Amino acid sequence: MTPKKPQHLSMAEFEKASAPGEPLEALRVRQEADAVWAERAFRGEEPLGPPLRLQRGRPKAGERAAPTVVKAIRLPEALLKQLQIRAKAEGLSLNALLQVAAVEYLVHRRGA
Repeated sequence: MTPKKPQHLSMAEFEKASAPGEPLEALRVRQEADAVWAERAFRGEEPLGPPLRLQRGRPKAGERAAPTVVKAIRLPEALLKQLQIRAKAEGLSLNALLQVAAVEYLVHRRGA
């Protein structure tokens, strides 16, 4: 399959083809909410991410495991190999490493 040629649009054509975006007032409200969340998080009143159990194997007797969902993902072989090496070096399972990576991504993007 041959790649498509990129389209060259003028700014007016680009603006017409683009969605209108969010109104400025909605962006301001979201920015204020984000600032309030960040202040609470820096004071330790807001968790920065969901708690993770970073241990190998099953939970200890009497501990309840968090509910999970099985989700298959496709990874390039080279990336999988690097992740497996990193997980082993850190003493984690591949699953635990991927959970940590997902949480760090969400926290960095304020999605947690």
